[in-house]
Amino acid sequence: MNVAEALVDRLKAFGTEYFFMLTGGDQPLWFALHEANIKMVVARSEFSSVYMADGYARASGKPAVTYGQAGPGAANVAAALADPYWAQSPVVAITGANSSRTNYIGEYQSLDQMPMFAPVTKWNGYAATPSRVPDLASLAIRQAMSGSRGPTHLDIPKNFFGADIEYSGDDHSSRDPLPPILPNSALVSQVLQSLLRAQRPVILAGEGAVLSGAGESIVALAEELGIPVATTLGGKTGIPYDHPINLGVIGRYSAKVANDIVGDSDCVLALGSRLGGLATRGYTVPDPSAQIIMVNTDPSAFDVSYPGAIRVLGDAKLTVDAILEESRRDAASAAGGVWLQNAKRRIAEWREGVQRAIAESANAAALSPIEIMHLLGKYSREITVVADTGSMAAWTGVLYPTLRSGSYFRAIGSLGWALPASLGVQLARSEKVVCVIGDGGAGYHIADIETAVRLSIPLVIVILNNSGLIFEYHLQKYRFEGNVVPEANDLSEVDYSAVAKALGAESARIMTSADFDKAFAKALETDKPTILDVVIDREAIPPVTNFEDVMERKI
Repeated sequence: MNVAEALVDRLKAFGTEYFFMLTGGDQPLWFALHEANIKMVVARSEFSSVYMADGYARASGKPAVTYGQAGPGAANVAAALADPYWAQSPVVAITGANSSRTNYIGEYQSLDQMPMFAPVTKWNGYAATPSRVPDLASLAIRQAMSGSRGPTHLDIPKNFFGADIEYSGDDHSSRDPLPPILPNSALVSQVLQSLLRAQRPVILAGEGAVLSGAGESIVALAEELGIPVATTLGGKTGIPYDHPINLGVIGRYSAKVANDIVGDSDCVLALGSRLGGLATRGYTVPDPSAQIIMVNTDPSAFDVSYPGAIRVLGDAKLTVDAILEESRRDAASAAGGVWLQNAKRRIAEWREGVQRAIAESANAAALSPIEIMHLLGKYSREITVVADTGSMAAWTGVLYPTLRSGSYFRAIGSLGWALPASLGVQLARSEKVVCVIGDGGAGYHIADIETAVRLSIPLVIVILNNSGLIFEYHLQKYRFEGNVVPEANDLSEVDYSAVAKALGAESARIMTSADFDKAFAKALETDKPTILDVVIDREAIPPVTNFEDVMERKI
């Protein structure tokens, strides 16, 4: 068996269904993938192939394999791994390396590839001999899936793929998943007592809480102890949007009521969140003086942004279940009954404010993203939303009403990620996937509409089109006294519905909410990819904290 065949056999043993790639000359690998019936998903760039793999990994919970050829392909893969690295997504990157016979002699497209992957992977390996490739592939997958998950990388010299090796098959024990981490029982008691002593306790659900399936347990604990719940963007689906104790999303992209209440809290139970700058509004929400209880599977998350926290190394669901069991055994209840009722009242008032904003936007001259979020929300029980970063993350993260766990994904920081990532999410999901992206983000990977058409991936791409990089425009207008620099922000007025049609997709250009409602309902019924080019008001300010000191924030 040659190396490519052994590698693919090992991938198949781990349940690999798709291989996300841009073809790059390693022909034995394509032959082996074809023979093994692993579907090759050929994207229009290495960046988009990585983002597709990332979307698939996040939506399926399984490792996803991507590839780049030696030199420029590998460099592009490495650069694209930043978002899955931030998201702790189990993407396994395989790259062809320069032939082992041509190192250090100036071969075409030669690069020292290993250093490029070091900052964006949790494991980074090089196959020094052909016989090591299968076992290193298994190691890369196990490392991607173990503990706090994350991308891994295996570099294979291109002359190895066709080389024959002795191969005895897969060691099935290597695929056994590691059990989740049980919390220390003494710490569980300490956490419960801290919550019971607090006058203004809050539970904060991060992405780790969603990944562990802790949603129902969090709701049960919150109801048992009478504690309101806030979420990070990544933890948004940990509690239904319409639950009366759901404060909403905190941080820079946030519901104002959530920031206000969490900012007033004296004790915060943070489940599966690193409490980074975006999630905490620059480390101000929660207040640093509050007692912070951090539950995480990664000990490197402790004592970084909020030093002095109670540190619980453990799975979020198992930890919450243990706290809940102990509270029920002791018939415990939190001291903050008035605090909870006050929080519920403020939540209800905020939601009424959102409804007023929706009604007001209906009478505006230009279409507002608030209306689009409201219309998408009618379908939240049957769709999964994939959002880009920046304004798209704010609009969807704060105002799109998720009701099911794991039904919302967003770029952690890479503009344009959402379009190709949504293709990967759709491959992992049976329900319709809806990508929400701006025209600035769409420009990165617009050619992958052809990928969706070619592979018959029936997602819906909603492009909120305001002909510019509007976050920058707003910053200049409101933070720099109107010193707007158009050449830094403005883009051409592009009809993306025409672009999509030329690439073979269904499409429509949308100017009104009624048109969107009709076109979106039609898009959900078709088995073809559909692009809705929605022309929106460029003056609409998303729900972010960036402008709070220069204008009144209502939602």
